[in-house]
Amino acid sequence: MYILGLAVILLVLFGISYAVDRRRLQNGVYLTSGMLALLFGIALYLVSNLQGFWQYASIFLLLIVLLMSPLLLLGVAVGLVYNGRILLGKEGWKLRNLLPAVVGIGIIVVPVLTLIVPPVRWLQLPVVMLELYMIYFGFLVICYLVSSLLYNIHRPGYLTDYVIVLGSGLIKDRVPPLLASRLDGGIELYRQQQQLGKAPMIVVSGGQGADELISEAAAMRLYLLEYDIPDNHIIVEDRSTNTLQNMRYSRMLIEEIMQGRSYSCVFVTNNFHVFRAGIYARVAGINGDGIGTHTAPYYLPGAFIREYIAVLVMHRRIHLTIMLLIALGVLGLYVVMPAFVHWLVR
Repeated sequence: MYILGLAVILLVLFGISYAVDRRRLQNGVYLTSGMLALLFGIALYLVSNLQGFWQYASIFLLLIVLLMSPLLLLGVAVGLVYNGRILLGKEGWKLRNLLPAVVGIGIIVVPVLTLIVPPVRWLQLPVVMLELYMIYFGFLVICYLVSSLLYNIHRPGYLTDYVIVLGSGLIKDRVPPLLASRLDGGIELYRQQQQLGKAPMIVVSGGQGADELISEAAAMRLYLLEYDIPDNHIIVEDRSTNTLQNMRYSRMLIEEIMQGRSYSCVFVTNNFHVFRAGIYARVAGINGDGIGTHTAPYYLPGAFIREYIAVLVMHRRIHLTIMLLIALGVLGLYVVMPAFVHWLVR
């Protein structure tokens, strides 16, 4: 019953946190932890309270779940390696395109090390630490995916004054498919509101990279003009070089126009990027939600991994502290505790 009570508390915390702000990683932590606690509590209740056939059936189902978990993990690892192969073939040999394959291989290697490392304390010590780090960051991956999915599902239901379309890089001076999907999302939202009698202003946000002939914002403006978006409904923000600057500089342009008047705002980016962009929107002081647009399926795993790493880096002090505590705990079990026991029995 205590586990079920903990599950209820975690789910209530999720509801409160999500209602306050959908742009929080802790939403996924609360929901994932609550659901795991709920399932575990239900399983314990069934095993301890049912009798006869139903008790054996519940134990059998629990064993199946436990046995399927390693197979599921192996399937994820193989899938990531295969996806990395596809990504390298379609996007070229770049370091970021190696990420899915590297993560997949890591998922396979760590459990294998557990089986082959000899039972020597100083050899097992780093392996145990790797396993615990894998469990910790694996749990956070699930929480991040849950948070991202929840944020993608939610779509702003209000008419907006401004639509910020985030840049994502050009091929020389051409808008590539990834950026085109963002612009198409902005155009779709513009058309929907236009039919309702309130066409918003579109802010195209993105500076010029070293390998780009023009700024992203300039290319995005030309793209919108080709789709008959009026030029006087387009605002060009061409100074930003990252997502946080996209948000800050866009907000500055909007507030310069509004002169203290209230306004509503929505930003548009790809579905894999929308949650992190929402975090940066909050940091930049933008009180508006995001809309995620379609991304080619083969591109998603690597993109989500990069986004996940970026979110970890944003909160690196917390994660480094937890990693340090894990390392100290393992050292305590493998070094301090045996030495203390040996001292006691001398």
